[in-house]
Formats: sequence, C-alpha cells, structure tokens
Amino acid sequence: MYKRIIFSGLMALALSACNDDSSSNSKTEVDSEQPVWLWAFDDDASSVSVYAPAGDLSASFTAAAFSKMHLMQAGPSEEPTLWMGKSGSIYAFTAGFHDHGDHSHMETPETYAQLTLGSSSVHMGQSSSGDTVAFADDAAQSVYIIDVAQKKRVQTITHGSGHSAALIAEGYAITTAATGSGENWLNIVDIAKDSVLDSLTIGAGAHGDAYYAEGKKAFIACAGAFYVVDLAKRAVVDSIPYVQSGRTNFVYHAHENIHAVGLHKPVSPDTTSDKFMLLDMSKSALAWVTIDGAALNWHITNGQFALAGSGDVAIFADVVKKKIYHVNLLTRKVTTLDAPAAGVAVATNYAGDKVWALSGTSVKLIDVASGDVEKTFTVAAGTDWIYVSSVDGDVEAE
Repeated sequence: MYKRIIFSGLMALALSACNDDSSSNSKTEVDSEQPVWLWAFDDDASSVSVYAPAGDLSASFTAAAFSKMHLMQAGPSEEPTLWMGKSGSIYAFTAGFHDHGDHSHMETPETYAQLTLGSSSVHMGQSSSGDTVAFADDAAQSVYIIDVAQKKRVQTITHGSGHSAALIAEGYAITTAATGSGENWLNIVDIAKDSVLDSLTIGAGAHGDAYYAEGKKAFIACAGAFYVVDLAKRAVVDSIPYVQSGRTNFVYHAHENIHAVGLHKPVSPDTTSDKFMLLDMSKSALAWVTIDGAALNWHITNGQFALAGSGDVAIFADVVKKKIYHVNLLTRKVTTLDAPAAGVAVATNYAGDKVWALSGTSVKLIDVASGDVEKTFTVAAGTDWIYVSSVDGDVEAE
C-alpha cells in the first residue's frame, strides 16, 4: 500500500500570477523498474512538464510554481495529489498513483483542482493526515484552509500577519508574527470557528516550522532558537538555541518521521554553509551536521535541496562545487556524488536511493549506492527545477 509523500513547513514565494487554465494529456501505461514521475518546472513560462520513467513526455500543464516551494503531496488516499501555488493561483494535480489496497497503479498525472485565493499566497502547509491543505496570504494577512477531497476552500483564518505561517495541526492553525516586524507572538486558532484560543510568546523573526504529529508538538524556527509548542497543553514548553552562529529560515520534514531538516542561514555576508541543522522532534534535540568542504545555499533558489518521502534522506546540491551530498538522517552518513554541474537542481524518490540531477535540459538519474549514472534524458528548455513523485510499496502499470 502506498504511503503519502508529505512535506510540511515548506516555503513558497509568490512572485507572479498565471491566468491560464491547466490541461493534461490522457492516461498512458507505464512499466518501469523505477516507478516515478519526474516533474519539470519552467517558472518563466508558468509551465509544468511531467515525464515517465523512461524520459518520455507524458503530460503538460499550465501552472505557476516557484523553486522554494518544493511541492507537497496530500490525500485523499485513493488519489494522492500534488499542490502548489503562486500569487493567489492554487494548483493541484494527481500525483500519478492510484491506491488499490496492496499495491498502487501508476497513471499519468491529471489536473485535480484549480483555485483563486487572494493575491499573495506565500507559505503553505497541510495536516498530518493529508486531508487539509493551507496557504498563507501575506497581503490579506490570512490563511486559506482547503479541503482536499472537496477541492475547495472551507475556511479563511483571519488571525495571520504580513508574513505568516500555514501550519495545520489537530484542528488548529498556528499563525506567527511577520518576519522582521520585531513582534514575537504565536496564535493557536480554532479552524472551525476562526477564533484565537491562545496567544503565546515566542522569539522574534519566526520563519519556518515543523509539526510532530505523534508528540503533538510544533517547532517554530525563530531568530535565535526553535520554540516548541505543545498542542495538547496549548503552551510553549521549550526553546532550543542554535548554539552556533546563524539561523534557519526553511524547515523540511515528512510527517511520519521524527527528523526535520533546517537549512543553515549563516551570518551575513556569508551566503553558503558547510552544515545543516537536524532536529530530532521526538527528543526536542538539535544537532548541527557538517559536510566537509561543502558550500550549501540556504536560499535554494533553484531547487538545490530535496527530502525523500520517507523523511530518512536529505539531498543537497553544492552551489559551488560539482557535488551532490546524500545524507542518511538516521545515521548521518554522507555519500558524495559527482554532479553534472555546480548547484544543479535535485530530486529523489520515496526511499532516497536514487537522485535526479538537472543541468540545462539534461537530467541524469544517479544510483546512490554505486554512484553510477543509470539514465540520461532531455527535458524542456527553460526548466528551472525538478521534483519526483513516488510511493512506498508495489506499483503496477494501469
């Protein structure tokens, strides 16, 4: 049975609107040892191209997405979906896998939903179950709550800020003060009633978050520390200082995993780092993991970071050197792979044992264990970044 590839705390930067309707091709049969769909994004053209495992173009959509967003997959379980948004235009597509109990069928992705919500959707998030997706609108200082199965907005949370989060947990929305405002509040909002249940004090500069569903705890990245909010108690119960210089703005995790990855934003004027932050949410413990000689970009402008759907593996593309780093988050083992160019866009599958690297119009599929390039194929000119949708379990062609 498939498992959703769920990311939370993933940032989207809304830059420009897109007014065209999405369209897709009809379903095609797929048979491959690597059951994945490769999504290639052209930001200038507001286009998304989907490639079958062999590298054949299978579907094309009009949709606006931005490289910092790193899409998230949501339910319902019988039809996992991919969500993205930009400047008030929200897009969803089927992720290409249909659940059949003990296995999944692989089907060409199609349009699932398209919504127009506000004008400045920036951060996005979702519930741990995957049945709810949220987008924070900075201009409206609101958070839009979308029911995935109904394909529509079901609530607008008005207790946001000029740069708020869209963290959804246990029927609550967690909103924070605008980054750079100097304020330090966090609101726990009852989604159904759009009512603030508690307003808590956290550190200034909130930007980046993760939710640990099993422990019912939210982790908010602020300027000097992670602040830990216990949703059962609706209280701040801890803060975890960074201890080294710099902070994190971007936090990534898969809901079924205890680990969250924080990209290290060093103190200006440094723009790259040789380390990242690894947060163990089950223990509220923060470690700094150093990759010797690395030059990592915290800003991930062109998709230079990917997290496996299992949550066990992180992939970093070196923005200076022609290297890709595969990090097992359980053991902290780093495997260094050769990249076709410096700072390539990267993607990985659910297990994290394969890496796709984009350079120009060329995508190389790299086997992590051997370091060998297993396949090279061509994507559309203008592709800025890539993403892979895949599932955990047996997959059959439709």
